[in-house]
Amino acid sequence: MENLQSQPLLLLGCQRSGTTLLAAMLGGHSEINMLFESVTKDTFRLIGKRYNGNKLLAYRQIRMNQRASRFGHLINRIVNLNFGREPKPHKLRPFPTGRLTLQDYIDRDAKIITIVRKKEEVVSSIVKRTEMSEKQASREYDLVINEIQKVTDRALNITFKELVGDPEGTLKTICNYLDLEFEPRMLKGPEYNFVYPEKSIISSKSTEN
Repeated sequence: MENLQSQPLLLLGCQRSGTTLLAAMLGGHSEINMLFESVTKDTFRLIGKRYNGNKLLAYRQIRMNQRASRFGHLINRIVNLNFGREPKPHKLRPFPTGRLTLQDYIDRDAKIITIVRKKEEVVSSIVKRTEMSEKQASREYDLVINEIQKVTDRALNITFKELVGDPEGTLKTICNYLDLEFEPRMLKGPEYNFVYPEKSIISSKSTEN
């Protein structure tokens, strides 16, 4: 009987770097299941398509060898003064929230795609859209890049500028890396981006700070 277990695919980046946009575009491919920031082990349980993908934020949600834990969850709440029943966005993340590590993905022979955006653009966007200070956003960006650099030698590494400037060419490069045929409907990803739905990649991202 044919094994329908999919190969893991991890999309990795910093918040405000285009990860959500690219995840929506990858999810448009008929052979890619795409999860949105699943911090459980579900990404290893999907079947039926060639790839089971997950989009995660480096350092915040996933690190090279450190997993989420009850102790880490408690520390995250304490340093962010999050003592209520309702969770609130954490400006600081001493411990990751994901139950899997980058090494877990590597051990499963996962395909890894990283996306990086200019630091000044990311920091500006984080400050505008969150409660983080410029200093906090800058530090987080540096921590993210440090985690990403641990896997760049085994990953396909693209930039936000490439994705926005040449979305079709960038997606074709990704499909080649995954040994898949490019499907034009992937370009409609911005329309199905449930976080920031837009009619096109240009209108949604080209002028964003």
